[in-house]
Amino acid sequence: MFTGTASGHPQGDPRHAPATWRSGGQQPVRTYVDPAAGPGGENRGVRGPGRHRGPSLVVQLTRAGRSIAAGLRSDPDQRIVAALALLVATLGLVPIALAPADVVIYAGVSTGTPTLYSYTIAIAVAFVLVTMHTRRRLVRALLLWAPFLGWLALFAAFHWDASPRTVSGLLHFGLAAIVFAIGATAERADRRHSILLWAFAAVAWLQLFAISAAVLGFPLRRVSGQQALDVLGRATGLTSHPGELAKVLFFCGLCALTLPQRTVRERWVAWTTLGVVLIGVSLTQSRTVLAAVVSMILIFMLLELMTGRWQKKYFVVVGLTGVLGGASLPWLIERFLADPGGGSRQHLLVVAADAIRAHPWAGVGPNSYVAVVGASDPLTASGVPVHNVLLLSAAEVGIVGALLLWLPFVRTATAAIRSVFRTRTSELAPRVLVSALPALVLIGMTGWGLMQGPYFLMLALVAGYFHARTRFSAVATGNGRD
Repeated sequence: MFTGTASGHPQGDPRHAPATWRSGGQQPVRTYVDPAAGPGGENRGVRGPGRHRGPSLVVQLTRAGRSIAAGLRSDPDQRIVAALALLVATLGLVPIALAPADVVIYAGVSTGTPTLYSYTIAIAVAFVLVTMHTRRRLVRALLLWAPFLGWLALFAAFHWDASPRTVSGLLHFGLAAIVFAIGATAERADRRHSILLWAFAAVAWLQLFAISAAVLGFPLRRVSGQQALDVLGRATGLTSHPGELAKVLFFCGLCALTLPQRTVRERWVAWTTLGVVLIGVSLTQSRTVLAAVVSMILIFMLLELMTGRWQKKYFVVVGLTGVLGGASLPWLIERFLADPGGGSRQHLLVVAADAIRAHPWAGVGPNSYVAVVGASDPLTASGVPVHNVLLLSAAEVGIVGALLLWLPFVRTATAAIRSVFRTRTSELAPRVLVSALPALVLIGMTGWGLMQGPYFLMLALVAGYFHARTRFSAVATGNGRD
């Protein structure tokens, strides 16, 4: 006898299982039944795999964090993409001034003195990572800005003053060139997952959360002083002005249209994000940006129809745009009745034209429009520059300098137009960019905020990213070189 046996056979030993005889033959077939199994072979001691409790949320997050950390250590592309997401977050959510502690209040394209921002650090991190792994592509993207940077260097050395205000403006334009190159270079690493697009979508949702918190009496950012009276009743989110929030949401909408829609879940995220953008822009009561977002969506739908890519799901977007546009009519009518002519814009245009005639070559200097032109115009001196980015850039860096400044953006736009209408690309990014061009022109011709601070850098980042994606679509169709 063996220990733990019931009938002289060791439990769990198949060699001592009872034998049966196969019909028609003499070879025994032994059958083994697990002692832990009950009637019908049901195992009483072990739970089936479907009855196991899954890992907790903490465990899942820990595993995901470890996976991401391992990827960041081993994959340079993941490091570049992570830096890209950080850059979007600092530009769209927390463009915080870190040093100096007391920032000089100045109405210009940049601050009155050179200032270290949270996005400055993010730009430096992204630039170092891109330089380490894709230096050649970075240099090629920077070459688009070489004429303008050379123009700045020439007049900075021989004509403009070296005041902190001018230096701040020079750094601002230099950062724009770097950010454009980062976007153009990092797009290759981000081509599969489109993290930049998803990051902008997340910015839209977080801005809506900030708007909702303010409505409930818990503002995440307070606007004080005289400006608080000017923006009363209008959403500001995490920015300091409704116009700034509207521009952030415009770029979020542009990226939402470009989001991949490979699954039903991705499709719903894209469309609901677009709805969030429309709601947020409506709450800012920005007439220009609301018209820009609506026109971008409608032109995109028209392009899809013209190129034979129209789908029934687009009716949802058209309906959503119509409903939210109609809901904005009350405040649109109220604002147009209160200010039908756009305030003193005509006077500001005349002042800018006079400044350009007086300084056609060198301009008044980067970031110096309010300081120099304001000496002869009280309205400008109060902190109100001309509401037109072309005139503002021509007045600050000269006519030729302005043309060189906008040259990389023009080349990006023409490449997208060629890709859509000549090569009939199936890539989504060029079609979205073409749809956004009239909207960008509208925003730029009726305001100056598109050249200011993080919003100009946001424009440069998106333009560089879409430039690279348009270039990729041209290569894929055999109409370009990568």
